[in-house]
Amino acid sequence: MHVVVIDPNLPAVAAELEAALDAAAPGARVSWHPRFDKQAVARDLPGAEVLVASRYTASLVPLSSSLRLLQCPAAGLDAIDTGALPAGVLLANTGHHERSIAEHVLAGVVVLRRRVREQDVALRERGEWASSTFDASLPLARGLDGARVGFVGFGAIGRACWAPFAALGAVGAAVTGSGRLDAGAHGLAWAGGVDEPGHLDRLVGESDVVVLSAPLTPATTGLVDDRLLSLAPPGAVLVNVGRGPLVDEDALFEALASGRLGGAVLDVWWRYPGGGAAGGSAGSASGSAGPVVGAPGTREWGALANVVASPHSSSITRQTLLARVADVVENVRRLTTGEPLVNTIPR
Repeated sequence: MHVVVIDPNLPAVAAELEAALDAAAPGARVSWHPRFDKQAVARDLPGAEVLVASRYTASLVPLSSSLRLLQCPAAGLDAIDTGALPAGVLLANTGHHERSIAEHVLAGVVVLRRRVREQDVALRERGEWASSTFDASLPLARGLDGARVGFVGFGAIGRACWAPFAALGAVGAAVTGSGRLDAGAHGLAWAGGVDEPGHLDRLVGESDVVVLSAPLTPATTGLVDDRLLSLAPPGAVLVNVGRGPLVDEDALFEALASGRLGGAVLDVWWRYPGGGAAGGSAGSASGSAGPVVGAPGTREWGALANVVASPHSSSITRQTLLARVADVVENVRRLTTGEPLVNTIPR
């Protein structure tokens, strides 16, 4: 069994993957590609039965005659051309990123609502004790007990993000694509449909924190625009861990720059380095050994102090990758024994 891995993250747990694979499918060998190098992939992919990658294009079809499984090492299939995938090749994905993302979301919201960044800079750089305890002109910190948190999308990520907010006493609400969410079953105050008149407006208008984790579709592209942002309460925080284009970039930047919006936690963007898609797929620069440089959008996001910015990294922790390794190895094992695979994607 020959397994080709094209992924910038899994090499960090290469030893664990190879050890687990050796136990599950003795004799299996792995060819590692931290980034998509056409010539290197062209050498290794012919003869391989399993391709572990988040990207597949028509250019790989001539190299895929022996391929039996395309295992995406993440949940998103944005960069996989399923129409090009040869008939008979199974497609599967994995996840396990929900808790990592939830930690990131909670941390970012706390940093903004409690003014941690401003206090840190003031104390380090100027020796100022920037707290209402020492300076009565400064506002009190805002905790999460009683804060209103609204979710646009309430799948696995939304539910995981809601758990720590709920534990800290927040009040939750959600709008979803189906509109069939049982609010009471999840401890939410109410739930509605994103397409139902007034529900999204109400959610944004009532929420101190809005968390976006909805999928990117033609219908959700630009969903959060200037009009919707204008409904947010003063000091509200927007979190985007879905896809950058869910939000109109100019509208968000202006709302933050003017102070109309309190802050934003942004882990997904409108531009990615190396030709990566706006949907968040890694480009050719992924897996580089040194720093990768590239603006995440058309505006000067680095100039805004009320933004917690991260390079699409909220899901990438050791725990996430080890759980994904387990899924990859299990599907390779099942492929060798003829058992049904897990997390297969119909096509």
